[in-house]
Amino acid sequence: MKKIFIGFVAVLVASCSYYMKGNYTLGKRNTFNDFFYTYNIRYYDTGEFSSVAKETETISDYQAGIVRHAVPAGIVVSSKVLEKDVYTDEMVRPTKKGGLVSYTVPVEFSDEKVYKIIGEAEVDERIYRLVEPNRLGDVVLLDDNGNIYPRVGRIYNDRLALLETAFQLEPEDLKFMNERTRQAEDDEHLVSSFEVRYAGIKDYKMVFRYKVVSNNAGELVEENKTLEFPMYDKNVTIGTIQLEILNVDDTGIEYKIVSL
Repeated sequence: MKKIFIGFVAVLVASCSYYMKGNYTLGKRNTFNDFFYTYNIRYYDTGEFSSVAKETETISDYQAGIVRHAVPAGIVVSSKVLEKDVYTDEMVRPTKKGGLVSYTVPVEFSDEKVYKIIGEAEVDERIYRLVEPNRLGDVVLLDDNGNIYPRVGRIYNDRLALLETAFQLEPEDLKFMNERTRQAEDDEHLVSSFEVRYAGIKDYKMVFRYKVVSNNAGELVEENKTLEFPMYDKNVTIGTIQLEILNVDDTGIEYKIVSL
């Protein structure tokens, strides 16, 4: 009987040593009975975790119906559309403050924080998303609806190990909502633009410079025109822009933008 007992202890020690190997230690919950099975983790790589969206911004220098003055070489009306890449990461936020409570250290959640999703694993024939480990290494599992799996995991040798410790969710209706964080690149790209400048009076005519930048199959195409109108004209149309001319002299023009 003594030999059998010694043999059992040897197996137990060997098993404990096995679970201590790898790049992660179970810390305060490091006992032989903490878990029995591990699950493969499909980590979200950088390209998969971050999606790219296009965001446009229009910057204009005009106000329809407002009396304005333009000096020679000055801008009458201008507008440009800029585009930049926006990266979004999958994050989640608790619907309320709470946690998973057990006889050991609780796993707490704050509804004032967002938590990153690092990957997913299949447990009991169901896919669960994995919340990034907290400072103790605890991993929370979420289903597609944000409901919390009643057991806590740990990452061991890049696999998910579920602790046998029983956890109670408090409050019971606590769950996680999807939330995305956004980060825009500093680089902005011109998509299109138009600009009208007043060039002064020539031979009793008002002279305007009209520049349009358009996007043709990803390539920017610039078109420049010089347009002349009798200086006594009260209504001027440049492209789709309609101007009401109120006054013209050597100092410039006074006008209103009627429509674009």
